[in-house]
Amino acid sequence: MTADQFHYDLDPNRGVLTLNGELDEIATVELREVLNTVTDEFSTDLAIDLENVTFMPSAAIGVLASSREKARRNGATVRFVAPAGTIAARLLTICGLEYAEAI
Repeated sequence: MTADQFHYDLDPNRGVLTLNGELDEIATVELREVLNTVTDEFSTDLAIDLENVTFMPSAAIGVLASSREKARRNGATVRFVAPAGTIAARLLTICGLEYAEAI
């Protein structure tokens, strides 16, 4: 696995999904499936740590934004975490999506 290849780690005790690498087209499809699974169809709260994401096109941002909306409709919360200066923080700011700088 290369440093930029997409992979994720889930800490179910803390409700934190840490994303790593490039969220390219293939990874975006996997991300959508992972989010459905780890949130039990968006019925449980989740923090998504984007600190180590190295590439995030509009399709990936769309998956993240729609996951937040699906969770809200189901009474759950999806929070994005992106430290200042990261690619994710810049993109979330441009897209007007709220995020925290730390978990």
